[in-house]
Amino acid sequence: MASVILGDWTHRRGDAGGGRTVLAEIDKPRPTIAWSWTPEHGGRVDQVRVVGSTVVVATMMPRDSNAPGWEHAVIYVLDAASGGEVARRVLPDAVPVAAMAVDSGIVHVVATRKGEPIFWYALSPAELVPVHRRMVAIGDAVTHDDVLDAWATADGGLWLELDATLLESGVRAHTYAFAPHDGGPAVTCLNDEHPTAANPPLARDACAGDRDLFVPLDGRWGGEADASPPVLSRLEPRPRTDAGTGPWARADLIGPRARIHALGGEDVICAVAAAEDPAKPDRARFEAFAIDRATGALRWRATHDRIAIRSPLGDSARIARRPNGELLFQSLDAEGVPTTPLVGASSDGRLDEILLGARPYVLDAALGDLVLAHRENKEGRVEVGGFAIDREGRLLGRRAVASWTLDAGDLGGGTTVYAGAGAVVVRGALRVCAVRL
Repeated sequence: MASVILGDWTHRRGDAGGGRTVLAEIDKPRPTIAWSWTPEHGGRVDQVRVVGSTVVVATMMPRDSNAPGWEHAVIYVLDAASGGEVARRVLPDAVPVAAMAVDSGIVHVVATRKGEPIFWYALSPAELVPVHRRMVAIGDAVTHDDVLDAWATADGGLWLELDATLLESGVRAHTYAFAPHDGGPAVTCLNDEHPTAANPPLARDACAGDRDLFVPLDGRWGGEADASPPVLSRLEPRPRTDAGTGPWARADLIGPRARIHALGGEDVICAVAAAEDPAKPDRARFEAFAIDRATGALRWRATHDRIAIRSPLGDSARIARRPNGELLFQSLDAEGVPTTPLVGASSDGRLDEILLGARPYVLDAALGDLVLAHRENKEGRVEVGGFAIDREGRLLGRRAVASWTLDAGDLGGGTTVYAGAGAVVVRGALRVCAVRL
């Protein structure tokens, strides 16, 4: 049987739920580079989505010294089988793409920069035919520096995560707002202040379920007597006046740099939380749980204390959900290098550390029964691989064995990996390539 990779990659983290889960049956893989593509304008590659039998790529033209600030984004549609160009569209406003999501047959592209409006383009996924171009009005209470992430809803609305400044206090915040499908003003649903040291802030691992957004909020640490755990807040497009002010779900652990990361799957919202051990900086605590999305009831919880970490917990992470329901987690530093081993948590309460190479790979997705991951060497070359994870406990943790690996070459740094439409798609800042198995 030939290897088969199915499905779409419609959001930064796989889909609106953020599960990084791709259906696949990998049998006797023989990985090869099927095609490689570089934008003809010579600029950078920003975002990639896989939709149906196509790959949608957002790029940015190179800077023009004669007209700085007038560079435009260009969206391409490539044939997933050959890499050939199907369509392209130059966006009319000279601002970079900040987020891109696909839902209900529409490609939603959000573009902005500090001091510029937020432009929201809706395009058809195959020909990039314009459906609408709108400027999103956030209101007078905040001003935005950037859009960090976006989630489209089935009715054509759009959730936005903003790096914003609260005008009344001058404080920076993660602001979450919902822009309705009819083009009306966006409704601000949450302002969560963040330290100015986190500049620029990174997108948090929120996830969408139906029309609601489940938002991670960091814990607080001022010592054992002044600490609170990280939580999830549930936001609705139109905030209910009778809604309570408390969190929708709460982790149990506390500690320095306590953060939580969410993903949605079927009828549950899953989360993985991590915090440093205040007594042992080279150790961290981990917790994973699943909550019934409709009732808010806890389905299962797994905890583990004092897993060794390579360096302080990073501000970003990778989280994925395997077909068997196991959650995978990995913390990353500012350079995208893992600071923790791969951590696996399952509904039976088991939470294990998993060795993913002596020089660790970065988790990308659950690719069928395998784990898709990559790493870059000092020369910039990218190695992509699929790993089988055994279920047996070991003295030094569970083991991941490479089922296949491939050197994808130097793609220009900043690698991200996607899958769908029969291929693993590897994006660098300068080039995109597809790997067939």
